[in-house]
Formats: sequence, C-alpha cells, structure tokens
Amino acid sequence: MIATIMRASTTEGLRSLASLPGRLRARYRETAAERPDEEINFRVLSSFLATFVTVRLITHGIRGNWLPLKNVELGGKGGGQLHIHHLVWGILSLTGCGYLGLLRTGLTWRRRLAPVYGAGVALTFDEFALWLRLEDDYWSSEGRASVDAVIVLSALFGLAVASPLFWQRALDEVVKTGPQAVRAADSGSTGPTGLQASKGL
Repeated sequence: MIATIMRASTTEGLRSLASLPGRLRARYRETAAERPDEEINFRVLSSFLATFVTVRLITHGIRGNWLPLKNVELGGKGGGQLHIHHLVWGILSLTGCGYLGLLRTGLTWRRRLAPVYGAGVALTFDEFALWLRLEDDYWSSEGRASVDAVIVLSALFGLAVASPLFWQRALDEVVKTGPQAVRAADSGSTGPTGLQASKGL
C-alpha cells in the first residue's frame, strides 16, 4: 500500500514537471491575448538581447578564428574590400519595419508619424556613405560605448516589461510545480529500502 502511494506521488510530481513548459506556453498565449502591448514589449526585449549576444559571439568567433565564418566584404583585391558592418543590416531592418509599421497603424497616427518617419529616413540615408564606410572602432576602447548603449537600452526595454501579467502567472506555475517535484524526489529517495532503514533507526 505504501509503495503504491509513493509510486502515485512520484508519477504525479514527474507529470507536473513535464507539463510545466506546456503550461507556461498556455499562460503566455493567455496573457498575450489579454495584454498585447506587454507581449510586444517582451518580444522586443527578447529579440534585442538575443541578437546582441549572438552578434557578439559571432564577431568574437570571426576575430578569434574559432568559427568557420568570415566578415561580409564587397570588392576585389585590386580595388580594396569594403567591410559591411552589421550596423548596415540593422538600419535597413529598422527602415523596413518602420515603414511596414506605419501601414498597420491607425489612420490618425499614420498621418502624424509619416512625416517624422520620412524625415528620419532622410537624415539617416543622407549619411549613407558615412555609416557604410565608417571607422572600425569595434575592438578599440571607444567601442565600449556600444556596450554601454546596449546596457542603457536593455534597462529601458526592461522597464517596459518590469511586472507583466505573464511573469506573475509563470511564477504561479513554477511555485505549483515545485512542491510536487520535491515530493517526487523524496519519494524516489525513500523507497521501500529507505523506509525499512528508517524503521530500523
């Protein structure tokens, strides 16, 4: 009888632990449906940090020759090569996303933001040659400013998702899973042999 109860407790704890990822996904979708703005902030922060870490790893891997990748460069040997910095892809991505975002915004805000967007793109692309051929200070002491800027932006994005409903619900699921997982572990460590030993004591 005791062994049956222990097996049931262990099975319940393992099932609860195994179902945790699915329950977290369900909570995420539930929260996203109720508070779409929080999901957008969360996605921006996640993508921002993931991209920054990935790019840093890739650039260090290329510089240290421990990744089978090379810098993106244009031009032949005779005319010299132009190193295309990842800043270029970032600016192009922001330009495209900004334009598509305007198309999906309400008409009133579209009319207000369109001139600002147009002016911003003009100011940026008027300096196209500059940011395409900029000095490579990525590895110099001045390059530290890039890391500082990322830290500041991460903090600002983090404020937007400081206490979203999803994290509260996710914590509830983890808290509910914890005791069941602990009981399962205890049941596994105090099997019939363990019980007999404790009785002997």
